[in-house]
Amino acid sequence: MGGGPTAGGLCDTCRHARGIVSGKGSIFLMCELSKTDPRFRKYPPLPVMRCPGWAAIEAAAAETDDSA
Repeated sequence: MGGGPTAGGLCDTCRHARGIVSGKGSIFLMCELSKTDPRFRKYPPLPVMRCPGWAAIEAAAAETDDSA
């Protein structure tokens, strides 16, 4: 997601974060971990400064490259 008006802290660099744009154009960060783990809020208050589920976006890309 990166900087700007959404400045989500750790979420900006987490592979579990997904940007959601509302019908009115507002941007929210959704935590994909919330779908399977009740410890995580679907829309955490931002900025997130600590999170046990944080995983680097680069790690997701590396896993995809390794499985090819």
